[in-house]
Amino acid sequence: MNVVASTQSQPKELTFGRILRRLPLYFGLALASLLLFTLFFALSIHFGIVGKIRGVWIGFAMYTALLFWIAVTRSKPHWYRWNFWLVVLGMLATHCSVFIAAIRVYPEWRVIWFWPITVIEGGIVGGIIEWLFPEKHRRHHRAEEL
Repeated sequence: MNVVASTQSQPKELTFGRILRRLPLYFGLALASLLLFTLFFALSIHFGIVGKIRGVWIGFAMYTALLFWIAVTRSKPHWYRWNFWLVVLGMLATHCSVFIAAIRVYPEWRVIWFWPITVIEGGIVGGIIEWLFPEKHRRHHRAEEL
């Protein structure tokens, strides 16, 4: 067994110093999220669309974010490829177009219906990504003992 390869594959230890160095990043992300939500709600109140937003639209946004967050984070080896991002953007546009049309045509849509659809669609999105961008798997051969 190669000692260098085994030490490189182990995750770095989470130490107190490392957490302290990342703390400004976490606070910055939290602050940016709060500012984004505040801006969204302030604009929706200003333009008077508060009463028009139903729970189904919030559910649509949350399930869409969850679906594509999982799909993209599981495809880290492909992040450097511009065509990967084009495919993800195309699938996101298709997903949004279909669901926006369905929710507008069928106003009795229930938020709970997103759950099974998202599970099925997750398999489809993951399958498309794996089909278009197959990972090259290396075979590890163990040296035979004599």
